[in-house]
Amino acid sequence: MVLAAFCPLGLTAQGIAGIIESLRSVDCYRAKADYSVSLPQNDAEVVYHLDLMSSKAEGDTLAPCRYLIDWTLETPSGPAGGFSAYFDGSHYRYRGDRLQEYHTEWDEMPFHTVGRNRGVQRMAQFVELLPSFIAERLDLMARDSAYTVKVEPKRVFDGSEVVPVTAVMTLKGEDVMEVEYLFDSSSLLPVRITTESNPGSITEQSILVNLRTESDPVCGEMSEAALVAAYPEVFEKYRESNFRIENLRGLALPTFALPSATGGERFIHHRGDSFRAPTVIALLDPSTGMNSRVIEDLRSAMDRLEVSAELVFAFTGTNPELVEEAVSPLRPGEHLLLNARSLVRDCGAASLPVTIVAGRDGMVQNVVLGFNNDLADIVLQSVILSDKTGN
Repeated sequence: MVLAAFCPLGLTAQGIAGIIESLRSVDCYRAKADYSVSLPQNDAEVVYHLDLMSSKAEGDTLAPCRYLIDWTLETPSGPAGGFSAYFDGSHYRYRGDRLQEYHTEWDEMPFHTVGRNRGVQRMAQFVELLPSFIAERLDLMARDSAYTVKVEPKRVFDGSEVVPVTAVMTLKGEDVMEVEYLFDSSSLLPVRITTESNPGSITEQSILVNLRTESDPVCGEMSEAALVAAYPEVFEKYRESNFRIENLRGLALPTFALPSATGGERFIHHRGDSFRAPTVIALLDPSTGMNSRVIEDLRSAMDRLEVSAELVFAFTGTNPELVEEAVSPLRPGEHLLLNARSLVRDCGAASLPVTIVAGRDGMVQNVVLGFNNDLADIVLQSVILSDKTGN
């Protein structure tokens, strides 16, 4: 690694280390950016317009900041848009009429960085433009022998004084990437980033980013509620999982289509559709030891009902013999389903067992987490209540 620091006037003698520390210390950041991608074999540029917001995340081991990145792109068929957000162990990304979300409370694995595989919160599109992520990248490049990193003398760009930082990546004697950052000399925030990948080759790509930083930024609340308020239509139409299963009460049961363990047919339910009768759905993991108690109590509740109701056992496992043994023999009005991991995910269940009571209208009347000594009574009362209210 070759590290040269010319230490422009106004910077500490630490050079690149001083710039990195300044970027890491940014508490609230808001900016607009134009992100242009050019390919030599394509005359048309791809231009994204971005709104960037980030705030320092003290003590968060998964990311150096909370962030919200909103982007738009003009396409031949009209404008397209999306966003990415991360805060407090939750990551959301929306693109192409699909909203994905990840939560450490549900599953920590997508957030882990293993080798070159970065966590989902670090792979979000345009996240590398945020000051704290720029700091991380500069620090990594400055420590990597494949890069030559230099803090160049100050110069004037677009009427303002800037501090240039250049980084060149060399592999087998060939320069394969060149990056130049221009930082405002007063704030040390980025105003322009240019990247040349594989210069001179058929795969050459140029990226130009111009940033306009707010001088007195205000970073709003970073929470799921704030995100839903900012993008209500996205969450209403395109949310793939509710995550917090307790919030399912009063909402439509998600769509699912699961294979039956007793034959080739599938049990299919579409979000918003009704059921023939109030329906109790037990989400079960065949490897846990509470299933027999749950099954026994649910059957006890069904036996005491004076109204018709159906009981669904949805196991995450795929072995028919294993789950058939747990419920055998099936009784009239009961359904035994396999491979229910997708339903568990879309309902947002963090652990199993979970019992869901849905009314005739497909709306969730109640959710019971884990095993409860009063499970039979709770389910009985929930089914009766859903039937009395016309659900």
